[in-house]
Amino acid sequence: MQSDTTPAPTAARPLLGAVRHHVLVVVLCLIGGLLIGWLAAAARPATYESTAHVLVNPTVGNPFAPTPVSVRQDELTSLETEAQVARSAEVLGEVAAENPPLTLRQLQNGASITVPANTQILQLSYAAADPDVAQQITDAWSAAYLSNRDRRAVEVNAERITRVESQTQTVVDDLRAATTGSQRGTAEERAFQLELAGALRNELVSLRAQRSYLENSDAPAGSVISSASTATETDTLTPLLMLAGGALGGLLLGCLIAIALERLTGVVRSAPEVEAAGLPVLAAVPARGLAATLRRTPSSTAVEATIRRLRTRILDRDRTAKIIAVAPAGSRGPETGVSEAVAESFAKAGHRVVLVRAGGATATDGLGVEERGLAEALVHDRLRVLEMLQPSVEPLLCLLPWGSNPQSSELLDAGRLRTVLKPLVDAGHLVVLQSPGIDTAEGEAVVGAADLGLVVVTTGRTRARDVTQATTHIGPNATALAALVIDRRNSVGRTRQVTAADAPDREDSVAHDPATRSPR
Repeated sequence: MQSDTTPAPTAARPLLGAVRHHVLVVVLCLIGGLLIGWLAAAARPATYESTAHVLVNPTVGNPFAPTPVSVRQDELTSLETEAQVARSAEVLGEVAAENPPLTLRQLQNGASITVPANTQILQLSYAAADPDVAQQITDAWSAAYLSNRDRRAVEVNAERITRVESQTQTVVDDLRAATTGSQRGTAEERAFQLELAGALRNELVSLRAQRSYLENSDAPAGSVISSASTATETDTLTPLLMLAGGALGGLLLGCLIAIALERLTGVVRSAPEVEAAGLPVLAAVPARGLAATLRRTPSSTAVEATIRRLRTRILDRDRTAKIIAVAPAGSRGPETGVSEAVAESFAKAGHRVVLVRAGGATATDGLGVEERGLAEALVHDRLRVLEMLQPSVEPLLCLLPWGSNPQSSELLDAGRLRTVLKPLVDAGHLVVLQSPGIDTAEGEAVVGAADLGLVVVTTGRTRARDVTQATTHIGPNATALAALVIDRRNSVGRTRQVTAADAPDREDSVAHDPATRSPR
């Protein structure tokens, strides 16, 4: 049966429902994640980077020295090679030796090189926790690289001069032998030696020109075109990422906790959730809105309207129901306010009603009666429950206490209780039983003796698993069950004081002969 309450989240949205119900937990976890991310970002040392630009010049013996057939790709490829040389242990080792206590591994971890496209420039950068150290190391690194490159160029040039000298000496020796041979032997041999001597003279001229070029080449290996810049802080995005990561982690943790809380301590939020669990809803007290709370509007109007609607739907559902058990879901104590309101409603509508009060009630509770009651009738068959009825201020409402006989719990079962209540039903009374929770042994027996079990579900308080457990009592041969859903902010109680002490002294009081009373 549909109710007037707001629909709960569907099964396809369990996460949103859990987050909405436990939004405070999610917000606290989110704030905690942000705080942890901020602390991690604050504890992380800042990193400063300085950059220098070095122009690499082609030199004699340089692997990418321009030749008539060289192409730009070859030169760029060689620049990549130079970048690897600049980061080598040979170069950085010199920087580490000049700047203790830095080690070679620390320098390699902080050093980086970029080769801008279509240039002969190397961009050397070094990152450190101290901006002055970063700038100092960058300058020292660029100087060490150029010094190493000059030294390599000189070594290569010296090796080439040595090779040219060796080739020149060999050619000179061969030329002497050819000159001597041109003066001996046959005419053919002399002519051959003369041609060989001419070729050797030409080669000797070429070698001498190469040596002269190598000895006179003094082109610089390169130069620093932009010295180390003032170090600036890097990784400014990392603190933001830490904050975002902390917030995301906190949000995820909050959602997981919300889901766990919803599963472990999840409570019913609305009437559709009760319907979804398989328990029909006869009526629901509407949720008390913020406007009504601010205006301090009493909830009695909405409660009375819901109880009247409940009475009408019970009569429409089954007019033969003579025993109604009002039991809370789970194992809680009796819902005295709801049962009294239901009993009063039926009495005001002209039905003769007997309200069976649970044990422990006193006259100060509103519906006070003597201790002798239904429990004694369960133990002693000779006792008549009709003689135990007490009057109330409602002319058609009688009260029957549960009593306090300790043996009654052993004899309490659905069949015996229904037998004890049969005289009341035969006398034309509608019996309303205040029952313990339906999941207790006593509650199960009381509900089993009734024609209709009215399960009271309080939103925000009744656990969802208790409602699910209540549906296990529904079966083809079991007592018909239906739910009354109450918002926890609405108090359901008696609208009138109907105590026996307040009952007027009238001749037709039910205490004298309740069976002779007729409906109004």
